[in-house]
Amino acid sequence: MKPRLLLALLLATACASTPPPAKPKKTVLLTEYDDARVGRESSEDVKAELGVLDDPALSAYVDSLGRKLLRGIPRRGFDYQFFVIDMMEPNAFALPGGYIFLSRGLLALANSEDELACVMGHEITHAARRHAAAQQALESRQPPFAMPWVRAGRLAQYSREMEREADEGGQILCAAAGYDPMGMSTFLTSLANAARLEQGYSRVPGFFDSHPGSEERAAADAVRAREIRWKRDPAVGDPRAALLGHTDGLEVGQRPEAGIFEGDVFIHPELGFMLRFPPGWRLSNTNRAVGAEQPRGEAIVFLTADSAQAPTGSLGDAAQAWIEKQQQSARIEVTASKPVKVGAIDAWRIEADARGAGGTVEAQLTFIPFRDSLWRITGAAPAIVAGRYQGALLATARSFRPLTEEERRQVTATRLRVAQARGGESIAELSERTQNVWSIQETAVYNALFADHRFRGGETVKIARREPWAPK
Repeated sequence: MKPRLLLALLLATACASTPPPAKPKKTVLLTEYDDARVGRESSEDVKAELGVLDDPALSAYVDSLGRKLLRGIPRRGFDYQFFVIDMMEPNAFALPGGYIFLSRGLLALANSEDELACVMGHEITHAARRHAAAQQALESRQPPFAMPWVRAGRLAQYSREMEREADEGGQILCAAAGYDPMGMSTFLTSLANAARLEQGYSRVPGFFDSHPGSEERAAADAVRAREIRWKRDPAVGDPRAALLGHTDGLEVGQRPEAGIFEGDVFIHPELGFMLRFPPGWRLSNTNRAVGAEQPRGEAIVFLTADSAQAPTGSLGDAAQAWIEKQQQSARIEVTASKPVKVGAIDAWRIEADARGAGGTVEAQLTFIPFRDSLWRITGAAPAIVAGRYQGALLATARSFRPLTEEERRQVTATRLRVAQARGGESIAELSERTQNVWSIQETAVYNALFADHRFRGGETVKIARREPWAPK
């Protein structure tokens, strides 16, 4: 077994925050009731892992648009719910039972309310036509230790035929609500251009990367849009202005509220700490953990909140209790347990071996009480290569420290802003005038323009501006 595969399997069993169930629960989507139950359970996993954007005004806007589209469904079998998730990658997905998720990256990429409505109609169609039930065989092939949000992601993936069917259904719902069904085609074109822009950069695919941009689909949707009869809802007004009025100020890129990477250093201004990960490792920041993986997958180190409050007893007792909980479902042998110092903080470190069918993983677990919470830094590697990474894993644990006020004041947020173009301006000239931090290519893609575009004057243009950050 390759070290990376070995590590993934053993970490799933030995280093999970809670023990996995003795038997994986099989999901059978036979009825709409089953869809609703599975969607409800999976949606909680999605929200816990990726996080729902804390923006009541934007959430209300998305929900109102979804409710408007639902009027076109002859029989509403589910209690549909709409969420904006904290993912910058442009994406949308539907879970069984009518749980619809849109990423903030998708809201930033969309260029009109027509496009957003078509995407939402597409996802509503997936749920309404119970496409997840048709993909039941895929769920049954999931490995028993697959993480819950991975299982949810598999349920959100569909065949090409289902995608075409959802495109058509989304366009019909759009047209019925007074939106231009051509928005499906134009958005897919922007999505394809955004994916092309990412080529050449290191990129980790998202869990729900289930709607790749497709020129073929965009072309088919354009033909269909010309055949659909529709009438603009006068209440929409300018569909581009309608959307940009709600997305102006949206954070793009990393959000300080969730912590940010500056190189290999992770900074969380709201929680008030920082730590450094090994240079050159693949970095990841989710709602549950922040961490890094050695490029060949031979080692991993991550930080997670082990409890929402600091231990009431001794720190050693809290660490031992965690180990005993893990030993209920995995073969873990503690080789060392001792108090340590992490900077000026009194901490506790446990060294342990986790044994499984594929081999042994050596782990270092450092428990750090900080600001009324107990944090855990876990470093692990297969025993056959663990010696190579022991120093790097310890260095990460030892780097944890409080942020200074000066460091906190220097944190910035990058926000989407709307600028007015001047006649004859190029994208480069507009960017210099408006302090746009997007590249010419990024600005072109996010505005559905060519990089050499010249403005007539008066157009609204999405830009990204770096601004001082302050907690809400």
